[in-house]
Amino acid sequence: MSRSGIEIIARALIRTGNSVLLCRNVRKGYRFLPGGHVELGESAAAAVARELHEEAGLEVRVGDLLLVSEALFEQGGKSRHEINLVFHVELPHQSLLAYPTPPISREPKIAFDWVPEPELGTANFLPASVRDWVRSRLALSAQTHLFGSGWISEGFSSEE
Repeated sequence: MSRSGIEIIARALIRTGNSVLLCRNVRKGYRFLPGGHVELGESAAAAVARELHEEAGLEVRVGDLLLVSEALFEQGGKSRHEINLVFHVELPHQSLLAYPTPPISREPKIAFDWVPEPELGTANFLPASVRDWVRSRLALSAQTHLFGSGWISEGFSSEE
């Protein structure tokens, strides 16, 4: 594996009703939580707010860190090592919109979709470990009104 560095990415978990906002790669069709790379000297919370503004024109309130997800994987023939920081994010005035339309992307390579919770398992939502964590936490929060936090590490060998 080549050493190209660890990417730190701040992502948003945004919900309305029973739907989650996902970003979609227009060409390849897979979905992921919206957000982007943390820049040098920028906090992860500021990065997720900046990315949502740049990509979708959204002004958001960034809340608690919900999940740290570390993954080692291959993409486009290259080894990737990502640390994703997933924050609870709210859209101001979201409660006024019963069925909001997805934001319009400012970038041609991505689009946004509100995906109902029952469809998250079939929405090509990557990485699968984050998808499964989101689904389990949504089910848990519906029962207890608590979301909690977590850590996921995948794709690593057991060797140290």
